[in-house]
Amino acid sequence: MAPPEATQNTPLAPSVEKAYYRKCIELKRRLNDVEEANDAARQRKARLNRAIMKMRLERAFLLEQLATRLQNTTDGPDKTTSENNNATTTTTHSD
Repeated sequence: MAPPEATQNTPLAPSVEKAYYRKCIELKRRLNDVEEANDAARQRKARLNRAIMKMRLERAFLLEQLATRLQNTTDGPDKTTSENNNATTTTTHSD
């Protein structure tokens, strides 16, 4: 049911006009605050996503390096540990 024509065109009282105006201004202010917070959150999320990607790449690189170093130590004779053991025993006996 549509309202009568007389009430649609009736001007509002000045106090009601001012109240609506203040409410409109406050809503615009809140909208700007929400948009700013949204932009900040979006930028933070993008920065975190970049950091996650960087860490994933670094992890993959380190795992690859670890695999190659482990492969090198298992392929050849274990010279480094035997040399370290000899050096340790020599220094402990000299005391």
